[in-house]
Amino acid sequence: MLYSLSGKLIVKKPQFIALETNGVGFKVFISPRTSRNLPKIGQRAKLFCITLMSRETIELYGFLSEKELEIFELLNSINGVGPKSALGILGSLKIEKFLAAVSQGRDDLLIKSWGIGGKKAQRIVLELKDKIKKSKDDLSELEVDKDIKSALKNFGYREKEIELAMGKVPAKSKDFEEKIKQALKFLSKK
Repeated sequence: MLYSLSGKLIVKKPQFIALETNGVGFKVFISPRTSRNLPKIGQRAKLFCITLMSRETIELYGFLSEKELEIFELLNSINGVGPKSALGILGSLKIEKFLAAVSQGRDDLLIKSWGIGGKKAQRIVLELKDKIKKSKDDLSELEVDKDIKSALKNFGYREKEIELAMGKVPAKSKDFEEKIKQALKFLSKK
């Protein structure tokens, strides 16, 4: 099976890209985070890939790092978490923060953040907790993000608007006030 793919980026969408390799264009599904971190159209890119087959289709999923691919495979192995959900989870949070939340049993930080419910978040934590290394990462940033999302929802913003705004908050922003100001600034421009 295919493990990595490199070539010229010819199409770039939030959900997928097309990568041309030796005259063949491959459609590769990606997370929004991966999409933001890829080069511009016409430039070369490399993705680590997994091929998933169903009765109807054969699909490629691509990631910028081998670690991200590994986590995707773990998530996809959980009953009830398909490839699209796994991509959504990976696209919403840094891998280190996701691993810390799982290793510390913090399913509350997974709920709603990625459009998954309580039972699915509990299942993810339960099934992955023993499969990943213990992580002592600080989860305060996750808790701040959860509080900001809740506040924005109370202001009347929709989930998609909130997710888009949170994706635009600069990584250097750490505390609640700074992050919510950045998110509101982005939302006010819409």
